[in-house]
Amino acid sequence: MVSCSDEEKVVFANPTQIEAYFPLSDFLEENIEKLGAAEVHKEIRFNDETESVKFVLDSLTWRQELDFFFQADINKAALAASYETEETQGLLIHRLKPGEKGDIKRIEVKKQSGKVVEIIILSVVNNLFYKSTVEGKIAIEDESIDSYSLSGDQKVWFLPGTKLKVVAELI
Repeated sequence: MVSCSDEEKVVFANPTQIEAYFPLSDFLEENIEKLGAAEVHKEIRFNDETESVKFVLDSLTWRQELDFFFQADINKAALAASYETEETQGLLIHRLKPGEKGDIKRIEVKKQSGKVVEIIILSVVNNLFYKSTVEGKIAIEDESIDSYSLSGDQKVWFLPGTKLKVVAELI
C-alpha cells in the first residue's frame, strides 16, 4: 500500500541528541563564545603535590579545558529515560534513576533570578578493577563563567589511590 500525504517529514539534525535535560553543551558553547581569550589561574593538587599555573585560553582550547563538563551532557537518546528531574525554585536536579546505568550520577543547576549561577556534576565510575569519583563545579557570575573546579579520587585494584583537585579562576 502507498499513501499520499501533505505532511512534511522532519529529519533530526542529530538523532542521538535529545532535549530532555538541561542543555549543558549548548550552555558551555555559549559561554565560551562570550569569554573569547581569557587568562586563567589554575591550582592543581595531585595527592600531596601542588602546582600553580597561569595561562590564556582561546575559544578553541576552552573546549578542551572544560572537557569533563562537555562529556557530562546527558542529552543523549540512550539516556532519555535514565534520569529523574526535580525542580524547585532556584534549583534543577537531574539524578540517575535507581537501576539505570550511567557514569553521571547527578547534575545540579542553581539559578538566581532565572539565571544559572552554578552547575555541579557528580560522576562515578565503578567496576571490578577501577573506581573513580569526580565532582565538577562551574561558577557563573554576571552570566559568564567565573571559576571551575574538579575534585575526585581514583583507585585501581592493587595500586594506591590518588586524589586530584583542580581549582581555576578567570582573572
